[in-house]
Amino acid sequence: MQYEIQPAAIHAVVIDVAADGQALHQAGNAAADTAADLAGSFGSADVVAGAFASFWTPRQDVAQRISSLVFRKTTALTDVAQALIDADGEMSAAAQSALSTLPTAYAPAAPPRTGRLRFQAE
Repeated sequence: MQYEIQPAAIHAVVIDVAADGQALHQAGNAAADTAADLAGSFGSADVVAGAFASFWTPRQDVAQRISSLVFRKTTALTDVAQALIDADGEMSAAAQSALSTLPTAYAPAAPPRTGRLRFQAE
């Protein structure tokens, strides 16, 4: 089994996720602005304003919390990817170093020729 770390592919995924998180954050801000405008438009309908406030208040920062979670998870993904890339480079360097220390001048003797092979010319 062979594995290959593709930093460009990881970077593309991180950029896509960060863009989605940014879009979510902007949508949350737009929803909060719209809710603030809506809350001020009820006029003397105090019951309706109270109902809207009781509905909106616990939900007003949900999009920001979710986008913050997306950004934190993206940061964690980036840290893990960087650690894997670094480890891959270290393992490659260690393997190259180990291979360079193997004696290359040594060659084992050919095995004895037995059976019909012993009659063939070398």
